[in-house]
Amino acid sequence: MTIRLQLLLLSVPLTAAGNLIAGRFALEGFTPAEANALRYLLALAVLVPFMGRWPRPVRSDLPWLAVTGVLGICVYNVLFYEALTLIPASEAGLIEMIIPVASLILAWLVLRERVSTRQFAGIAVGWFGIVWLMQILPPDAAAAQSAGDWRGEVLMTIAVLIFAVYGITSKLAMRRLPPTSVAAWGCLFGTVPLVLLAAPSLLAHPEHLANAPLASWLGVVYGGLIGFVYNIIAWYYCFTHIGVARTNVYLYLVPVLGAAFAVPIFGESLSVWQLLGAAVTLVGVVVATAERPSRTLLSRTRLRKAVPAQNRE
Repeated sequence: MTIRLQLLLLSVPLTAAGNLIAGRFALEGFTPAEANALRYLLALAVLVPFMGRWPRPVRSDLPWLAVTGVLGICVYNVLFYEALTLIPASEAGLIEMIIPVASLILAWLVLRERVSTRQFAGIAVGWFGIVWLMQILPPDAAAAQSAGDWRGEVLMTIAVLIFAVYGITSKLAMRRLPPTSVAAWGCLFGTVPLVLLAAPSLLAHPEHLANAPLASWLGVVYGGLIGFVYNIIAWYYCFTHIGVARTNVYLYLVPVLGAAFAVPIFGESLSVWQLLGAAVTLVGVVVATAERPSRTLLSRTRLRKAVPAQNRE
């Protein structure tokens, strides 16, 4: 794996973590439906002028592009924000860590990607680190949930499974089209229903646009340009080079980086135990994604060691 690809892989969870912070600011001035519609409209405005330069989809591509956009951009976001109204963010973040595991299994079943024992071990270590980092349902979070009400958990679980399927449909859409084209067309198909969902609120309360603070608008701009346009194209590009399963393992870094951002920005603090949990998560990512030296390289190295020094000259 090249240095460039490694940096690109790291930029995916980095910008996704920044998107969590931006989303928190965006929701200070907009409803979830409004914030989502505005940021994807902005993303679409950036992508549409370039669509003519990329290969156009043929009729057989359209179903995959439509499913990709509707699932990943519309349905996932709607379910995610609805779940956040029912369960604590800490629990939602924990459930979201099902994505790498679900992606690994789906990539193996649908895309026939090779999955090693080492990858499963790395994911298990990463999962343990995330549970440790988030300290599963602290007392105040548990008290905020109604007894016996599992709607939030069910919605969040469905959301993350849909996101895992979204990764698979994206890869299938990229069999003929480049990542940029899939991102643009997926954004188009997903933004239309989001705008329809947000339209009643914006029409009834147009003052939301004028009264929203600057921080909320900056959150929308970041979410549209960096959180989606850059992030999704980089994510798709990594799909085409190392596969869905290995790329999505890096999603374990999102809560780690999000916590790191929240400390200076929101004045939050992390305990020593949480820092250790973050370290364990990083170890899991390294174990799951590290490449073994190829057999050819190993053979050459062994052969070189076996030849006496004077015979090499």
